[in-house]
Amino acid sequence: MVESTLSTGVSKKIKMTWFYFIYYWLIFGVGAFFGQFLPAEYRPTVHMVLFGIVMVSFFVRISKTFNLVISHLYALLLGVLSYTTFTMYMHNLGESLFYKNIGVAIATFIVAGIIGYFIIDDAAGWGKFLFVGLIALIFGSLVGFFIQIPYFYLALNIFALFLYILYTMYDFNRIKHNRYSPREMGFNLFVNLVMIIKRVLYFANKFKR
Repeated sequence: MVESTLSTGVSKKIKMTWFYFIYYWLIFGVGAFFGQFLPAEYRPTVHMVLFGIVMVSFFVRISKTFNLVISHLYALLLGVLSYTTFTMYMHNLGESLFYKNIGVAIATFIVAGIIGYFIIDDAAGWGKFLFVGLIALIFGSLVGFFIQIPYFYLALNIFALFLYILYTMYDFNRIKHNRYSPREMGFNLFVNLVMIIKRVLYFANKFKR
């Protein structure tokens, strides 16, 4: 009886996680729709606002309500900025290759999730190292925003791709051990997949023949 109740509770949490995952993708889609109307001269400002949101979420203790607002705003602004990026990649790669690479990114996300859930025993100790890596990536991205060095940006994207793949493994492992809240995990998985897609498209665009 107790095991059945626990199993039902775990199953409900997993379903809610995927509900929030889809929900944040919908918000991202709304942002992408409005992104087509954003003048190019305002994009750097939106980038800085997004960076500010990330910094606040990392270094300032905030209430759950404000954290909820931040996650919605982040997904929305990420969509706004991604519209131009995805449009550029589709134009450069062509529609067929563009969607094939999105498929590659999704497959990478799924494989990382399978490894994290079924193969890795317990990744609890990964968290602090991944967080340090994420901080390094954020500040590296800020440096790259002001200093345009091609090889630095390439290295940054390689690092980012591996970091978000590892984060995906880590997050699925947290699901395995029931150490998460559905809304937070749904948001995390949404961010992981968006970032993996953007990096795969970046490499496809950079090394296309």
